[in-house]
Amino acid sequence: MEGRETPTRPSRTSPASPRVTPALVKRPRFQTLARFWEGQDVLARWTDGLLYLGIIKKVDSAQETCLVRFEDNSQFSVLWKDIFPPAVPGKEQLCCVCNSQSCTSDNKLVHCGKCKHAYHQECHVPSVPGDTDSPGSSWMCRQCVFAVATKRGGALKKGPYARSMLHMKLSLPYQLKSLEWDPLHLTNKQQCYCYCGGPG
Repeated sequence: MEGRETPTRPSRTSPASPRVTPALVKRPRFQTLARFWEGQDVLARWTDGLLYLGIIKKVDSAQETCLVRFEDNSQFSVLWKDIFPPAVPGKEQLCCVCNSQSCTSDNKLVHCGKCKHAYHQECHVPSVPGDTDSPGSSWMCRQCVFAVATKRGGALKKGPYARSMLHMKLSLPYQLKSLEWDPLHLTNKQQCYCYCGGPG
């Protein structure tokens, strides 16, 4: 069928070539300006709200998506908002939400005690209290709280993780007014449809 364009968002493709070696990774000329690149190892949020390890195979800047190949060789298109570069010990970290490392006295970078990702206090939803990045603190980001507190058969009902999850569910994981809806208000560009405050 000539003249017909291939879809930019494949729902699933066949397994790809073997893992890309670091020497063959296509990196942008000015890496500081690019958030994602082909061959980059990332954590991608799946429909169950959990993060899974994958490799970026293709970056679509127009749609703000990446084609990610997961460990089981499946490939799916994932929105940029659902992709997180893994935390590397000893490396200066950027905020997972705004991709910046600039801080102010009332909006510092805090680190999740589980996944080690960095967030500005005001970028994380809900915002992070000021005393959470101290050495004895065990603050966890929203994604990790849901990953730890949700189990097969239902969520935890008691304990610190259950209390953290309850606190997280009091606010939506996105700004409702920032969603870009289609003319019929059926779909939005950010693919955010959950109103319960949970992941997904």
